[in-house]
Amino acid sequence: MKVKATGVAVGSLTNGKEYQVLKKGDSSALILNDLKKQTYIRLEGDCPTLRPDCRWEIVKDSIDDATPDEWAAAAKAVREGDKEVDSPAHYNTGAVECIEAISSTLSSEEFQGYCRGNALKYLWRCMYKGKTKQDLEKCRWYLDRLISTL
Repeated sequence: MKVKATGVAVGSLTNGKEYQVLKKGDSSALILNDLKKQTYIRLEGDCPTLRPDCRWEIVKDSIDDATPDEWAAAAKAVREGDKEVDSPAHYNTGAVECIEAISSTLSSEEFQGYCRGNALKYLWRCMYKGKTKQDLEKCRWYLDRLISTL
């Protein structure tokens, strides 16, 4: 993790420069200042090594710097997936999702063939439509659906 001062720093700290955090507490951190000396700074409120209108800004340069709230938001996004892949609105206009209606009208073997065919379709054309990643995700979606039927 790194921090940088916002505003005008004084003494052995430079405005806008990033400093590597050696140790971080709840509201303080230990850094190496411009003189290569260890300095404790307060991350919240007034900091005696800065002018009163200055603050420290945490610079996130690693996934290890993410807060629990940021991790929760990322996990939620992964769980919900891409709505255009997992549950597109244009397939959900009726009382039942289109894939469920198709599954219920086909035999197990026919539905497996349907899933294999759609996976192949998305894999086949993924490089030509301009949405390569989305088409590969749709291919994976159909493969996952096929696997779930086995």
